[in-house]
Amino acid sequence: MVLAACLKRYQQVFPRVTKEQVLLIIDPWARVRRKGPSRYTDQIRTSVALHNEEDSAYWRQQIDSIRPALPTTRLGTLDLSAPASVINALTNFVCTEARLGKAVARQLVEEVITLRNVCCPRTRQLQSGEMPLLTTHVRAHLSEEVATRFRRQAPVILTVWTPEELANCPHTVPDYLELLKKRIVRVCFEAHRQNGLLTLMELQWIFQMSSVRISELICSFEKDHNLVVPTPGTVLDAGRSITHKEVVVSLHLQGYTVKEIARITHHSPRAVDNYVGTFEAVLILYLFGMPPHLMTRLLRKGITLVKEHLELVKEFYRDQQEIRKYLVAKGVRI
Repeated sequence: MVLAACLKRYQQVFPRVTKEQVLLIIDPWARVRRKGPSRYTDQIRTSVALHNEEDSAYWRQQIDSIRPALPTTRLGTLDLSAPASVINALTNFVCTEARLGKAVARQLVEEVITLRNVCCPRTRQLQSGEMPLLTTHVRAHLSEEVATRFRRQAPVILTVWTPEELANCPHTVPDYLELLKKRIVRVCFEAHRQNGLLTLMELQWIFQMSSVRISELICSFEKDHNLVVPTPGTVLDAGRSITHKEVVVSLHLQGYTVKEIARITHHSPRAVDNYVGTFEAVLILYLFGMPPHLMTRLLRKGITLVKEHLELVKEFYRDQQEIRKYLVAKGVRI
């Protein structure tokens, strides 16, 4: 259905475009998924790689080069354009419903029109391969007082395809998945630099791939390169993503400081310190046999978070003797 709709729209501008050409843009995975030499599962990393400074420097340079301008800055002068009949009808509506003067009502209407035009820019204001989107704001923390649909949002403009990527799209599974990971990571950092965060559902819609596979690809990338990709799960802790905690704890156990881990992972020092502190607290309580439900009361953390850290404890330590050895090295008297 998506392919048919895109093909119909595309043919309005390019009458001779074929289904294959449109598929290359919206869902290239469909063209390569059965073309080896390896399978999808072979490209998914399951354990955190040891930190590699050369790899870290390369990705630091790549991520630092992502500097998209905010939509309001990029579009220049504010776009107040709208049909006069629409402006007059909305102004009269506001005057009637809110009982405001005509001048104030018109200002409110113009503000709404400006906001709408920032969120939905005209096609001539976009480059080829770009997509405007309304995303979760970086400060839209979960709250029992605010329903999810009323959370603060941020307009962003994403580079889904670059001209070079589109001209040289890979034709094998390993090469395509490597490119897809880079594209997913790029749009996540582009959104973050514009004060937005992309959910798995939005990424699923952008890349026409299931949210489960999108999640697997992000987790694989994080484990492979010791990076934390900005999503609602990693920035707002709105979800059950555990990979970023695993990456942070792995680097901590390799001897890196909080400041170094924050630099390597592109995560905030405060969040890194919180993950490390929670992990070590859970580690000590686990050693002394405290059940999870009591850990939650003592640490003032949710049961899901405690269980995630318990999984990390079991992953990084084979037995209690190794835990004792680690804690003694940290200066804990046992």
